[in-house]
Amino acid sequence: MAKKLTLFGLIGITMAFFGTVRSVPTLAATGWTQIIYMLIAAVLFALPIALMSAELSTGFPEEGGPAVWVNKALGEKWSFVTSWLLWAQMFFGMVMVASTVGVLFGYVINVPDLSSNNFFIFAVILISYWGVTILNLKFDMVKIAGSWGSIIGVYIPFFFLVGLGVAYLIKNGINPEGYLANFKASNLLPDLSDLGSLAYLSGIIFIFAGVEISSVHANNIENPKRNYPIAVIASVILLVVFNLIAGLTVSNGVPMGKMELSNITQPYMIFAQDLGIPSIFVNIISAMILIGVLVQLSAWVLGPSKSMIKVAEDGNLPPFFQKRNSKGIPISFVMIQAIVISLVSVMYIVVPDVNSAFLVITITTTILYCIVYLLIAISAIRLRYKMPEMNRPFRLGKGNGLMWFVVIMTVLSVLITIGVSLIPPSILPASFSTGYVIYQVVATVVMVGIALVIYKFKKPSWKKSE
Repeated sequence: MAKKLTLFGLIGITMAFFGTVRSVPTLAATGWTQIIYMLIAAVLFALPIALMSAELSTGFPEEGGPAVWVNKALGEKWSFVTSWLLWAQMFFGMVMVASTVGVLFGYVINVPDLSSNNFFIFAVILISYWGVTILNLKFDMVKIAGSWGSIIGVYIPFFFLVGLGVAYLIKNGINPEGYLANFKASNLLPDLSDLGSLAYLSGIIFIFAGVEISSVHANNIENPKRNYPIAVIASVILLVVFNLIAGLTVSNGVPMGKMELSNITQPYMIFAQDLGIPSIFVNIISAMILIGVLVQLSAWVLGPSKSMIKVAEDGNLPPFFQKRNSKGIPISFVMIQAIVISLVSVMYIVVPDVNSAFLVITITTTILYCIVYLLIAISAIRLRYKMPEMNRPFRLGKGNGLMWFVVIMTVLSVLITIGVSLIPPSILPASFSTGYVIYQVVATVVMVGIALVIYKFKKPSWKKSE
């Protein structure tokens, strides 16, 4: 019998999944408002989705997660759309992640100007993603990288970021040129006179995207009815606290209007210079984060593809998508995603600057995730009535009232997120505003539309014979 997870074990797993330094500049760019934004993201978005997913995961423990839940509630068509969107969001998400490789590499080799060169970033995205793709076709990179990638690339850099930020604060106090200068109570609230600033909320909510993943462990924890909600709430609180400490210290160090969203090295450099730390420290930290990013890219090359090939073999996609190489790797999916990611990365040439491109792509990823969460919320309440007798080791309330409350909160938070995501970010030139809205709408409609069209025309012959 498998050993049960402890309460603290699940908290550790959840924290490990969401641990990252990449999102800190997006958070820090909102100054004092990040406190409210993080609370909104945690209370209205992360907690409801995590608790809802826990009930679904314990009630339907089959492998497949969201696609299984949606299938039970809404049928195969929307289950396929769910699987497709969880794969498609990666096209945009991985471009965003890969873009940081070029920024970091510039600092590793002591040429920081490269971090704002659109063409260099574009070239590095292509080289790094195709590089890890080819390596994954040849070797088991997840096994080779192991857990050391997270330790080197996430935990150690995060520790130093917070430590240096606090040391900078102790030495200098509030920086009069930083994002935290001239505090007023009104600074805590979003500036509604600048609606474009609300786009940052979408980027901050992205910090919690994938929160349903931890629910796969709900069946494996001791006393899930008591311990799972405690673990989720504790994890979210810790994530809010750690991210805010990092975000506020970075807000204090970086001069107002100078935040580089895709450049996590920027605050290290500012802190190191002010505290008299040799510049080689910044090179080393950049190299460590770079390793972490490459390991993460490597893990994502095969993960979603392995999920999608099961969907394909169930008859939802033509035989072309069901091809595997001699090592069992879903070669068609791996190559298709590499090609599409290459096309999406052209955004770094089309959009005027690296900052804008990074935020635009982050928002696209968040919108696609939101549609998945909308389907999960609808499924959660529908299954309460469709399968009322289903054993749910973790259940939200005795009746259906609490589930309705959580579902309504999720739907509202998702609709609000999509709404603010369609407001052109204030960092974009005015001439790009209309094009931004058209891009986000078209990207979303196309991604959902492709799935619906494929499902409509699927054939019985597509199903792989046993």
